[in-house]
Amino acid sequence: MNLQFSIKEICEIINAPLPEGEIDANFQIQNVIIDSRSPKIRTSSLFFAFKGNKSDGHLHLQEIKNGGCQFAIVSELNSEIDLHQIKVESPLLALQKIAAAHREKFSYPVIGITGSNGKTVVKEWLYHVLKSKFNIVRSPKSYNSQIGVAISVLEMTADNDLAIFEAGISQPNEMQSLAKMIQPTIGVFTGIGDAHGANFESKEAKKEEKFKLFESVNDLIENDADQVLEATIPFTDAASIENAKTVSSTARLLGLDESEISERLSGLPKISMRLEQIEGRNNCTLLNDAYTADMAALEIALRHLDEVAANKKKVLILSLSDDQMKMIENDAISSLIYKASLNQIIFIGSENLLADVRIAGGYFKTIEAYLENPVDFEDAVILFKGSRSINLEKIVQHYTLKKHITQLEVNLSAMRNNLNHFRSAISNEVMVLAMVKAQSYGTGLIDVAKFMQQESVNYLGVAYADEGVALRNAGITLPIMVMNPEANAFDEIIDFDLEPSIFSPEILQSFLHQLILRQKTNYPIHLKLDTGMNRLGFVQDEIQELIQVLNTQPEVFIKSAFSHLSVADDTNERTFTYDQIRQFEILTGALKDGLGYSFKRHLANSSATLNYPQAHFDMIRLGIGLYGLMSERKKDLENVLTLNSRLSQIKLLSVGDSVGYGRKFIAQKEKKIGIVPVGYADGIRRDLGRGNWHFIINGEKVKIIGQVCMDMCMIDLEGVEAKVGDEVQIFGEGNSVFEMATELYTIPYEIVSSISSRVHRVYLG
Repeated sequence: MNLQFSIKEICEIINAPLPEGEIDANFQIQNVIIDSRSPKIRTSSLFFAFKGNKSDGHLHLQEIKNGGCQFAIVSELNSEIDLHQIKVESPLLALQKIAAAHREKFSYPVIGITGSNGKTVVKEWLYHVLKSKFNIVRSPKSYNSQIGVAISVLEMTADNDLAIFEAGISQPNEMQSLAKMIQPTIGVFTGIGDAHGANFESKEAKKEEKFKLFESVNDLIENDADQVLEATIPFTDAASIENAKTVSSTARLLGLDESEISERLSGLPKISMRLEQIEGRNNCTLLNDAYTADMAALEIALRHLDEVAANKKKVLILSLSDDQMKMIENDAISSLIYKASLNQIIFIGSENLLADVRIAGGYFKTIEAYLENPVDFEDAVILFKGSRSINLEKIVQHYTLKKHITQLEVNLSAMRNNLNHFRSAISNEVMVLAMVKAQSYGTGLIDVAKFMQQESVNYLGVAYADEGVALRNAGITLPIMVMNPEANAFDEIIDFDLEPSIFSPEILQSFLHQLILRQKTNYPIHLKLDTGMNRLGFVQDEIQELIQVLNTQPEVFIKSAFSHLSVADDTNERTFTYDQIRQFEILTGALKDGLGYSFKRHLANSSATLNYPQAHFDMIRLGIGLYGLMSERKKDLENVLTLNSRLSQIKLLSVGDSVGYGRKFIAQKEKKIGIVPVGYADGIRRDLGRGNWHFIINGEKVKIIGQVCMDMCMIDLEGVEAKVGDEVQIFGEGNSVFEMATELYTIPYEIVSSISSRVHRVYLG
């Protein structure tokens, strides 16, 4: 980033007075900082103090000052910190104005991409096709938000001759500010879908908002269903073909001939739009970002490494080509690496690294040279960073824990978006408890809990104490509520600072007894109240006696009181839900009056958070909604879970051949079938056999034939182009787990929580 705006110019752009005190109005600002942990902080930086649900930049002004920064854009002045502060009403709007002013400096073509799906894929494929002809600046990863677009535009320099930026919106009236910053000369529209649909009156209204990006473009590229893709690409799914058509049309507009386009489309890379988090050997976690190697992407990846590492060692395996080294200053790489406080660094592939950087870790000329004598890591988080052309994935595979080929992909980006959807429905004062019981509904207890801690939820909820103990041993520091405490686990609850839900006089007395034996006082507990579900909890007739006990027992204090709504997802049962809310208010009111002090109250689950604002109280409890598994809210929430396997064998049947146990399928004609290594031991119910469910392979739906076996099942490949090793989707986007649940007369929760522990979990960040 090389802005070259003086402080005086900055203040003129954002319509703010110069900061008080003695300053040089001509002092040049060269880059902006939005994260106090950034290694790019220097004297010529300008810090923006943003306020959000999870953080407040105003709390980190001293850190910015200590890092050498002299100027900050704030919405609240802090006179106790010796830092030049420029006060504005909205730091975000100020950043956007500066980005728009920076954009005005350049006259080369700018491609603006928007749409519901495929923005990042189209952007990265455009870069792949055009990079030999243009010096391109583009959005890092999926930086398409109100802040992300500004940061992307500020990366424009006079050395570039083409810019590619994506713009994403989720609410009306958001695109205009993005359009002012991007000012595209070429527009690319990837289509309209259901994402964020609840915030718009119709698809037409959403499309109209997105098209505000294109009001001043010279050319507009849209998906054309009638267009024939002349080139051969390494993908067969419909979405990839449509994206490739869009890329082809854009490349043609920018002057590439058909032979150039065909050649480059034939080598399109598989785009990892999210950083993959993979379980490694020897208790290691692997962060695979071996797709891009620009400085912005490296900084983002190092920040994510720091968040994931917790108490584990931090390792970077970095691979840069000589061409990349020519484009990136060695001292810039050095600064990023040294400030990241890594435990070990390994460089692969470039001899142009500064000697002191190379000495800081191991250095190997090639991937093969490293694999001849690889370093053994234990209890580490390893970040793999480099461009796809270098094939760093070979080393990733070396460290990957070899597990069952069937894997459950957990899209943490989608989970974050779902969390933020719920946060948008509550006030800033309302806390969030994330339920991670039952292995986080089958997605993985520890990894999801770590993610929730990074996302600054206030509480975690588990079913049993052993889950809470596992979280503490994994470095989780958030308060943890144990919903079903058992007397034989009270010692662990106390030892590991867990907070039990107390739901009966008997469990209260048992826990009090344990606290007395251990001479503990003022231990936090949570009271479960029964307001009509008739499961666990104190009923109204027990409240006064409960108050008397609590008032005489200094061993405990009430941290919160809560109950559970039975039918918050059923609009036909609103009267019953309102009755539960009123009963909860009565019971908690009696408790507060009797105890003489206040406590937190929480009642709303995922459905109630969206359907009953009056049930929010002090905290909401989010469970299945985080995973997008609410049938009544499918259009509002994003799919988080995809269960995949791979085709392990293909067979040709003759007439009369049977398949599987019990000969439930007999071929009436010659038929091609495939064997998929997934069965009822993985959580695939036998009821899905005999044609009752379909998988997706290469974009085609294929039915299960014969019985589902313990470890595998067979699929009908008639009319389908497939080969051994092809990916098979069991459920996911386009093969809905909701439909599977309907087929099984059950709910999605049962399906996902039944997925076996032998199924490998892969986390996409």
